[in-house]
Amino acid sequence: MQHVDPEVLALLALGEHGAASDDEHSHLAACAVCRAEEASLAQVVEVARADDRGLVAPPPEVWERVRAEVGRAEPEPAPVVDLASRRRRPSVLWGAVAASVALVAGAGVGVLWERSQVPEPPTEIAPVAVAEAELEPLPDWPASAGRAVVTESTGGELEIVVDVGGAEAGDGYREVWLIADDLSGMVSLGVLEGTSGTFPVPAGLDLATYSLVDVSEEPFDGDPTHSGDSIVRGGLTEA
Repeated sequence: MQHVDPEVLALLALGEHGAASDDEHSHLAACAVCRAEEASLAQVVEVARADDRGLVAPPPEVWERVRAEVGRAEPEPAPVVDLASRRRRPSVLWGAVAASVALVAGAGVGVLWERSQVPEPPTEIAPVAVAEAELEPLPDWPASAGRAVVTESTGGELEIVVDVGGAEAGDGYREVWLIADDLSGMVSLGVLEGTSGTFPVPAGLDLATYSLVDVSEEPFDGDPTHSGDSIVRGGLTEA
């Protein structure tokens, strides 16, 4: 079986559909081998014609290296053929495709060079524990236990991580508080959902004064004040 000339397949891959005769088009439609070869050539052309996505030009020395590599691989010049023959020598076609692919590769090198010039973002430093408390059970909750840890970020923000376990929740909900060591005031940090939670410490709150961590059982009565039913409580000490 006479397959389609490779030169014609190359021209078809470049989009020159008039390069093939009606018989060659008919053969191509029925021949899996020729279609596969054309598809392979079309993939090369597609790479060479890839859209410009704002690539940054590399420095001159990068282009010099690309030109040197292309120059070593460039085929010998081929004689010019009459365009009316609708044929091109394979060396000319592949030389053009190779040059296009080399241009794309060079642009890729430029992108890699540009990215290499961007400094790596600074490594994020984990928050540091600055205080902690063992939370002891109150008389009505003897099976409970807990722990609280205060951490400080590099920016100076404080958070408190509270863990409570050992007893099932009652009919209400649990709320976390910071209480003054002389019991003269208290600040709610929020509702404890489940057995563990992380709460930001209000800016300006002095933990040397509000040093007691308290977790209470609160009824659904709409009253924002402490119910008086504490589950666990403990004093913060320096970590």
